[in-house]
Amino acid sequence: METQEARIGRSNRLSLLSTGLALLIAFFLLMLHQYVIGHQQMLEELNTEAAIIGANSAAALIFNDPKAAQETLGAVRLTPRITGGALYRADDARLASAGDRDFPLKLPRDDGTTSLKLSVEPTSTSYSLSGEFLRGDIDIEGGKVGTLLLHVSFSSLYWRMLEYALGVLGIAAVALTLAYRLTSGLRRRMMRAEEQLELMAFHDPVTGLPNRRLFERELRLAVAHAARESAGAALLFIDIDDFKKVNDSLGHAVGDKALLLIGQRLSGVLRSGDVVSRLGGDEFGVILYGIGDPDNAARVARLMIEAMTVPLPTEPTPSHIGLSIGVLLLPCDDCDPTVLLQRADRAMYVAKTHGKNGFRFYSEAIDARVRSDLALEAGLRQALQADGRGLWVAYQPQLCAQTRQLVGVEALVRWQREDGRQMSPAEFVPVAEQTGLIDELGDWVLKQVCRDLATLRASGVELPKVAVNVSPRQLLHGSALVERFCETISRFGETVTRFEFELTESALMDEDGSAVLDAFHAAGFSLSIDDFGTGYSSFGYLKRFRVSKLKIDQSFVRDLPGDCENAAIVMAVIQMARALSLKVVAEGVETQAQAEFLTTCGCDILQGYLLGRPKPPTELVAYVKDIPQRRIKSASPSLTLTVAPL
Repeated sequence: METQEARIGRSNRLSLLSTGLALLIAFFLLMLHQYVIGHQQMLEELNTEAAIIGANSAAALIFNDPKAAQETLGAVRLTPRITGGALYRADDARLASAGDRDFPLKLPRDDGTTSLKLSVEPTSTSYSLSGEFLRGDIDIEGGKVGTLLLHVSFSSLYWRMLEYALGVLGIAAVALTLAYRLTSGLRRRMMRAEEQLELMAFHDPVTGLPNRRLFERELRLAVAHAARESAGAALLFIDIDDFKKVNDSLGHAVGDKALLLIGQRLSGVLRSGDVVSRLGGDEFGVILYGIGDPDNAARVARLMIEAMTVPLPTEPTPSHIGLSIGVLLLPCDDCDPTVLLQRADRAMYVAKTHGKNGFRFYSEAIDARVRSDLALEAGLRQALQADGRGLWVAYQPQLCAQTRQLVGVEALVRWQREDGRQMSPAEFVPVAEQTGLIDELGDWVLKQVCRDLATLRASGVELPKVAVNVSPRQLLHGSALVERFCETISRFGETVTRFEFELTESALMDEDGSAVLDAFHAAGFSLSIDDFGTGYSSFGYLKRFRVSKLKIDQSFVRDLPGDCENAAIVMAVIQMARALSLKVVAEGVETQAQAEFLTTCGCDILQGYLLGRPKPPTELVAYVKDIPQRRIKSASPSLTLTVAPL
């Protein structure tokens, strides 16, 4: 890359050359003007002198007096412009001559054919650069008495022109030198200003890396290069996982330092010819040239992820971050940088939804999935803006394992799109979490549960407990989330003791979540751990946050009682939960054998299709009122369903 000094030197030379060329053109035009003016003035003076000499020579010509004519011609020696002259009588015979030139004895007649040459006396006045002849007839009272022929020289004019040129060149040289010295500092400042403007226009001020504008230009070149070369290239779209936590907890100044360190680590993984750029926010872009095999692009992606395993040395605490990377191989069927970045972004989105800190290659399947997620997001956003149009809450019964009494329900959100398609929560809830709509969706679910409780109460049904799921993303709002929940419940006239919130195991392990869990307990809500056994929670956390229930994930229940390993896990969980005075809920109970095994092991509450599918409030009313007459399929007559008292 060209150094600043080299650029300044080149600029100075170009400036000097352009100024010199401009001065040279001006000098040439000025000298031409001076020559034309001087030449015209000299001719006018010569014509005047010739007229005077001719008038003084008339008498000598009339009386044919060579001596008088010679004396008259002697006067031409007094001016440097005239080097010689001759007087000819009317018959063209020479009467007298003077000067440094030999004039002919007989003057050629002006017949219009005589060549005008300096070595031959012309028949009329002629001019050239070095010497000229001035010829004029001498008339008295309308009659010709003779001819005057003068040889003139413009050497005096040329000497004056030379003196003028030297003066002008001297003045120009002094002016150019002074101007060069006076403007050199200004040019340096202008050069630095241009470099700063270029840096601001094409580089990120935080990391010093190329910005999105320059990256898109480089991407166009990479596409053209990949189309010519067989080695190909790759585009990597990189998003920093959980970078918002760094900004929120340590401040934006530390966040900027973290971005700088991330950019340096990414650059350290790449070759000198590759390009890394900060596209904006916590997103980076990378162009890999000559990757050959796609495995090489995957290897670079792994190296980038590994480079972030060491915490960033930020103050006051180190920052732990990960990378989600989307990889797009070049060339492809499009060359628009915006489209290419969108495709790599979609692959990154899939990598993030698969647990983050990984990478995915772009494919048509990924494109279809991301487009489907975008459509889901748009539809869900529209439904929430229309006060939950198409959304509704289904309630799945939870029964006591020993008495089969109804002890509560779990509220499960459902969505029917405008085209009539029923959407599974497994489809739209992850999209809501990814896009941030989960906060609005969670608030709507709680409000709808309160409305449904009022409807059930009007129908004569009082539910003992309603379990509502809470996303880890909602917990990021801290104690404000609990305050909002309490305000909603109070506005609808419900009591907090009727609600139970189900959390994931990761919520217990998150240090930032401890305050909100304490706030839940302080507000009087009961907490349960959903899908227990699929994460990494510790029983110490369960005791610290005073969790009241554990829900054994249905993956452990599905193959009971035949799967010995799952059976052992379930029995161990139940025994440890009892030691901590926790109730155990088994979800996904679909067979009588599962129900009997779990009951024998001491499980407290059962939930699953065997006991009741998720149902809208209207069907739940009929279900609850019909409990005394219902029996579980394949169960003994003693296993009658009743509603537990509040």
